[in-house]
Amino acid sequence: MMTTKKLITMLTFLCIVASNSVLAEANDERLFVNLTSDEINRATMAIVFGTRVLTERNIPVTIHLTVEGTRIADKNIPDKTNANGDSLKELLSQFMDRGGRVFVCGMCMKNIGGINEDELIEGVQIEGGMSALFEPNSTVVSY
Repeated sequence: MMTTKKLITMLTFLCIVASNSVLAEANDERLFVNLTSDEINRATMAIVFGTRVLTERNIPVTIHLTVEGTRIADKNIPDKTNANGDSLKELLSQFMDRGGRVFVCGMCMKNIGGINEDELIEGVQIEGGMSALFEPNSTVVSY
């Protein structure tokens, strides 16, 4: 039986291999990651994938938190940790520290997460997700 850590490692590798054929190394390329879940493995994959594209391919990346994904940005909800011991909030903060943008759906934030603007972790923005989605040369990935 495959352990969770091995599964995460294998999925990360497959995503990176797939990204090499999908994303061209060019300054005008962009990646938009739509993250709809706060499930630990799915969210970890989305954030780690976005971070790797940002740092290894030097492609601007935006993560848009929607539906249950909005809960990741709530500083009052206890952190979930993945098999490597990283919390989703830590991964998201590291992504933003490296230059990634994070937007949260305002409607989802209020209706699904019950989150107010002052409860968001530092760096997460409410406005801008729609504009980022339609930036020229954007590749969209959804988790």
